Amino acid sequence: MKKSLSVYLTYAGFSLAVFFISLFMGAPADANPLKCDGEKVKGELCAFEAKPYLTKEFTLDGPGILKAYTLAGNIEVQTIEASSKVKVELYLDRGYSFWSNSKNLDNYRITVIQRGNEIVSSVERKSKETGFFSDQMRFSFKIYVPEEMSTELKTSGGNISVSGLSGHHMIKTSGGNIDLDEINGKLAAYTAGGNINVNKSSGTIYGKTTGGNITVDQSSGEIRLLSDGGRIIAERISGTLLAKLGGGDIKAQFLRVSEGISLDTGAGNIFLEIPEMDGFDLVLNGTEIKLPTDLSVDGYRSLQRVEGTVKRGGAPINVSTNHGKIELKIN
Repeated sequence: MKKSLSVYLTYAGFSLAVFFISLFMGAPADANPLKCDGEKVKGELCAFEAKPYLTKEFTLDGPGILKAYTLAGNIEVQTIEASSKVKVELYLDRGYSFWSNSKNLDNYRITVIQRGNEIVSSVERKSKETGFFSDQMRFSFKIYVPEEMSTELKTSGGNISVSGLSGHHMIKTSGGNIDLDEINGKLAAYTAGGNINVNKSSGTIYGKTTGGNITVDQSSGEIRLLSDGGRIIAERISGTLLAKLGGGDIKAQFLRVSEGISLDTGAGNIFLEIPEMDGFDLVLNGTEIKLPTDLSVDGYRSLQRVEGTVKRGGAPINVSTNHGKIELKIN
């Protein structure tokens, strides 16, 4: 009996090994290729099903608010010009869900509803799975909205992209990137382990990442950026900038300075470029400081610290690094 059981287990183990090898090595070269959106694909799987699992449309009678939440998936929000319509598309990536109870979606609660001018789109898990292949299904939203639309967006493990909106925006992902383009109003973006990219946006901009990079380009207003590690790059900006890094380099290029500038990193280099100004108050602290040769500072000046006024004084410019070089350029 023991010998028969041993033979059976050996055969079962061999069969399982062959199955996994065939799964991950892929199909033979002459196998029928998969299709995504009507296009033949060889050697790769479609991440998400080509057609949306669910599509709903709504009509607003004024500025609205979109609240979207999903599990391990992406959220993409785009504008529909000159329209009061909202279109919500939900896409699925079933992953290895054929091993779990989620294969028929009974383990998930999907909500897409309208309450006045508020649109709620969410995917929640009814119960927590504990199997080896559990939590493999991903749900992604692609949502089309009018230009005047505020948002509250959250995903537990995916990327978020938003473009062309005006309003108040709260955006959060636990482990993905955030891309924001042509956003006007109040914006707060948080990611635990990804990058934040902001382009051609204006208003109050707040970005925080635990371990990624932050890039801001052609944007204006009050800009506050925080990262524990990575780098911060702000180019062609106007207004006020407060940037703080636990460790990494900072590069900031201003077209216009309004209220002031504060740049701080625990360990890294800082490059700051500003336009000609009537005057400003300057404080620099670093291992090495490089200033324009023709810059006159009324105050204290050494190789590692500069503090004083330039011309008539004005907006405060504070730049500090514990271990790194500071370079100031004036155009």
